[in-house]
Amino acid sequence: MEYRKWYDRNLTTSLLGFGAMRFKTIDGEIDEEKALALIDYAYRHGVNYFDTAMPYTNGKNEPFLGKALSRYPRDSFYLATKFSFGVINSRAEAETIINRQLESLCTDYIDMYLLHALNRNLIKKIEEWEVFALLEKWRQAGKIRNIGFSFHDDYETFMKILDMYDWDFCQIQLNYMDTDFQQGLKGYYELEKRHIPVVVMEPLKGGKLARFRPDIEQVFRKHSDASVASWAFRWVGSLPGVKVILSGMNEMEQLVDNINTFSAFKPITAKENEKIEEVKATLHAIKAVDCTACRYCLPCTVNIDIPRFFHIYNTYAMYADLDDINWQFGILKKNSAMINECIECGKCAEACPQRIAIPDQLKKMAEDLHFLFK
Repeated sequence: MEYRKWYDRNLTTSLLGFGAMRFKTIDGEIDEEKALALIDYAYRHGVNYFDTAMPYTNGKNEPFLGKALSRYPRDSFYLATKFSFGVINSRAEAETIINRQLESLCTDYIDMYLLHALNRNLIKKIEEWEVFALLEKWRQAGKIRNIGFSFHDDYETFMKILDMYDWDFCQIQLNYMDTDFQQGLKGYYELEKRHIPVVVMEPLKGGKLARFRPDIEQVFRKHSDASVASWAFRWVGSLPGVKVILSGMNEMEQLVDNINTFSAFKPITAKENEKIEEVKATLHAIKAVDCTACRYCLPCTVNIDIPRFFHIYNTYAMYADLDDINWQFGILKKNSAMINECIECGKCAEACPQRIAIPDQLKKMAEDLHFLFK
């Protein structure tokens, strides 16, 4: 197993981290037999970083993972969990949450404690609730050891949050397709410059970089017999500031393949990076709509979130990931008018720098993804 030292700290983690978020369930309950087998295999093969959070698996993730990891010596692994604003309703409740988490996790301390999914809207709440004072109190009491944050917003917000506190580590979304998404590579290099250890989530872009159409996969297959997923992991792991790469492994086949990748880890070579760039170019070329999400088409007269519709359309064209687009569409329906409400006023097309015939493309999307609009 490849291990990474956290700069000058007495802390070394397996480069492959186990993300517990995606455990399989049966009738809403974690399939414990299957999940325990995965955790055992990972632990026996050198994985020493396990990540969970209060909301995962409808609140059942922390208790299950705590029970599973209690079978091993406590000093043989690192446990990461999160202060999840979405399930904490007040400052008073926040003060009690750590003791509930420690009990759920069957432990006296948490190695890596993150402020969960930070964005611009949570900055005010951090200040109003005096969250940093709370975290420091818990650290002094020995309940948490390292304080970090996970992030989902833009680069400007990322820098603002980065400057709010002397962070011990940071968890970001990064993969070879999303180098300009959220904080992107620009944010990664800022963390590396500050010697803030990086934990990476979504290295496979929600599983999209684990499989492609056969003609695209051939770009990798001609070079080696390694799995498509291994290319994405090795690309992220080639960044020296990355200390842990989280993978939400819920099948033994995935775990075995990942263990093989990280047990004999090799950074991406210049030649291999050329292949990755070729795959990226091919995927971008098969976009359904050449939308750059500049949002000049907004506001729409009838409140259709045009860029979000086109993002779903492109996701379908590039990856054919039905689970993801159904999930995205479910969220979109709560905040946007539907395509059939378009009055074809043409204002969006006039404002579009890419000269996209937006009303026509929305109609085409409704035809091609008709199963979404039933």
